[in-house]
Amino acid sequence: MSTLERRRAARANQRAAAFVRFQMAGDAEAMQVVLTEAAEDEYARLAFVTALASLAAGTATSAFGRDGALTYFQSVATNSAVLSEADNIDDYFA
Repeated sequence: MSTLERRRAARANQRAAAFVRFQMAGDAEAMQVVLTEAAEDEYARLAFVTALASLAAGTATSAFGRDGALTYFQSVATNSAVLSEADNIDDYFA
């Protein structure tokens, strides 16, 4: 990995961590700023998403253990797939 790639990865990690922190604090405006910065180019978008996934995986593994985290993410993916195809999606949130 080159110096430039390391710097870009560090910036992506910084943005991802800030985004999660702002989401937890309920600061939608700050979240929008981070998303706008992260969308500056294709590489920045991919790096941001990768960093966000890494943070999520690390947090879930710490909370649930590796197998529990894998089960959790499979459940989220399965349930989200069902919801995305549901004709009555709003009924699930009533």
